[in-house]
Amino acid sequence: LRGIEQLFLFDSFMDERIKEGGAFWSTSDRGIAPPRMVDTFLSSNEFLLQWWLEEERDGIISSLRQCAVTTLSSYLSHKEEDGPDEGMETSAGATTQQQLYPPISELFVALLHSARCKSNIFLDQRSRQMYLANVIAPLCSEYLDMVHSEAASLRKKMLARPPISGPGVSVLRSANLPSNELLTSNTMDWASLITGTHLAAQAVLGSEERQDSHNDVLDRVGESMERLCDAMVEEFTSAYVETLIMERAKLASYMMRAPFLLSEPPSPERRGQRDKDKCDDSLSLSPDLNDSIHVVSLGVQACNATMRKVRDMFRTDDDDNGKAVEPSNAIEPNAMLYFGSRSIHEALKFAISQKLLDIAIDPQGMTPEIYLGGAQQFQYDVASFERLFRAGGGGAAKEADNTIEPGPTERVVAGSHLMSLEPSQIQTIRDALRALAVPSSGIGSLFGRRGDESAVGECYCVVGDEAGTPLNIDDFYSDDRLMEEANNMLEAKGFAALSLNESLFIIN
Repeated sequence: LRGIEQLFLFDSFMDERIKEGGAFWSTSDRGIAPPRMVDTFLSSNEFLLQWWLEEERDGIISSLRQCAVTTLSSYLSHKEEDGPDEGMETSAGATTQQQLYPPISELFVALLHSARCKSNIFLDQRSRQMYLANVIAPLCSEYLDMVHSEAASLRKKMLARPPISGPGVSVLRSANLPSNELLTSNTMDWASLITGTHLAAQAVLGSEERQDSHNDVLDRVGESMERLCDAMVEEFTSAYVETLIMERAKLASYMMRAPFLLSEPPSPERRGQRDKDKCDDSLSLSPDLNDSIHVVSLGVQACNATMRKVRDMFRTDDDDNGKAVEPSNAIEPNAMLYFGSRSIHEALKFAISQKLLDIAIDPQGMTPEIYLGGAQQFQYDVASFERLFRAGGGGAAKEADNTIEPGPTERVVAGSHLMSLEPSQIQTIRDALRALAVPSSGIGSLFGRRGDESAVGECYCVVGDEAGTPLNIDDFYSDDRLMEEANNMLEAKGFAALSLNESLFIIN
């Protein structure tokens, strides 16, 4: 093995001399270059080549497995007896020494770089293909298996039922929820694993030399790793939101109660108290959201801690005033190291906002009407979540892009604001939209629509019964100019994040 290693070192040394630009001979005239030692002594001997490929593969995979045994929790758990206490103590203890990416990913990138360098030494295409199939492909497969096993282990720890009591165990308000320390460290571990897999995928895809079609195989492997990253983000979000937040933290209960909260009319004896509450600005978070927002805050804070660590890493250059500034070449590694925490943060933001948006636009028609008191309470609840995600949105600098479609967060914030307007303000918007939609109104004729057209029969808004008749979205879809005018009006009112259809759902 040492002799073969010397062959690669010699050929690598000769390649470096060639690339220096004619130290010994011109790179354009390869005919005078000496033959490759690996092709002469290794590729030509079928038995020796096959034996060396097996040794190379076993050595690389052995190094990877040794690292996994000492660093990955999924491999550590095989050596210890499983138990909630031990698992929680391990995770809690690892919080203070959190890695931006797992050591197994760093080792994989190093092994992959070494393997690709050896593969590029071969001029014989058959030998290069054999090295790719017998060494690099098994290395990537082994790494993917380790990542998948680690993700399954992290999910199991997250959803494990916490102990009722014990030393160093701090549970939330609900006995069904894990400890704060476990949720924080588990989220960091997920972010670290996703970031490490993303870095590994970039290493597989980022070939400096694209000399042959064999790189297409590695491209497919790299794309598989990227898809695995997306799958891990979805798996984390599913377990964290659907199981922990919706079921155990009782967000599902809040979503079932929200339509009654919004459509509950104020009782006569409570009207005076409601006015006093409004003047005193004494709204508080709905009681059944306490656990939900706390669990969400733990996930967001874990992502924030990772992003702050990345920011601090790149603030190493000092300006004349002694203040830390971002190094000019930190953009690319900055973005890559943010990947896991940023992906989890955005996934949590999207999932929670989508749940709240379903309440606001009421696609199933569970809220027949909206009263101001319930709408103001819902707006306060939405704003509490929105402030939490906005505070955690720092990190990698994001350029403002007005062309991006509003996400669920922007839409639910706008929707909660619309439904909490005073009745007189809602009526003003309703009348303005009705003036555009009703053919019999003077404004409607401005767009070429008259009362004798067939559209009159299709419109729900009839003169004399306008107060309680809902607006019909079809009246706006039938005329592009009406649609544009209505959207411009809503944008001027500050509801550009909502589509016209969503706005009409709330207004009606």
